[in-house]
Amino acid sequence: MSKVIAVFKREVGLYFRSPIAYAISFALLLFLSVLFNSFITQANGTFPADPGFAPNLLTFLMFLIAPLLTMRLIAEESREGTLEVLMTLPMSEAHFIVGKFLAAWAYFTVLLLLSVVYYFLLTLVGIPDQGVAFGAYLGAWLYGGAVLAIAMIWSAITEDQIVAAFLGAATILVLYLAEFAAIWISGQQTLSGVADFVRELGLQAHFGATLAQGIIRAEDIVYFVFVIIGALFITTRLVETRRWRA
Repeated sequence: MSKVIAVFKREVGLYFRSPIAYAISFALLLFLSVLFNSFITQANGTFPADPGFAPNLLTFLMFLIAPLLTMRLIAEESREGTLEVLMTLPMSEAHFIVGKFLAAWAYFTVLLLLSVVYYFLLTLVGIPDQGVAFGAYLGAWLYGGAVLAIAMIWSAITEDQIVAAFLGAATILVLYLAEFAAIWISGQQTLSGVADFVRELGLQAHFGATLAQGIIRAEDIVYFVFVIIGALFITTRLVETRRWRA
């Protein structure tokens, strides 16, 4: 565990020393502020305050945020030749990968916590549903961990950070749009089973339809946990192949 913590501290330090991390947080909070102001203006007391406004928007934007946070994690180490040096240290690939993942997830957690300010602002114009708020923020946190883990796979595959970011964004967007694909497939009467499979495979079936509405189901939490574990396992195996080649 101490090895994971060492990697985690190193990566967190790099995040908070990087201008890109601050640019992402500034741009995100500015964007959320503009949309939040528009949302409040349009609502004008005509419908209940939506406590899931910020986490719902944040999860949608994760197809852009996650690749930006993970594209350098392994690709940069590989391109600069430091990955081979790190692989000679007395730690396993799993320690290395998990430490980097936790650092990215910690940074995302900070972004998510900063967005809680919009929930408190909503309390000034209405009484937000606390159950929906808890489910939405819990779901957004798990959702963020899952897509960060998925995006890390591409950082382990290619040394080009731009390619890793593009492929990560495409993968996350496909999983986000799986719900819409399932709706189209369900129109084909002979493919109803396939539609159900595609729907359950997608991210929104386990967030937008349940957690974002304040409905906390064990299967949704298990889905995100298994996606994180599965993606980290794949990333670890990919990094292991580099040690074998060396």
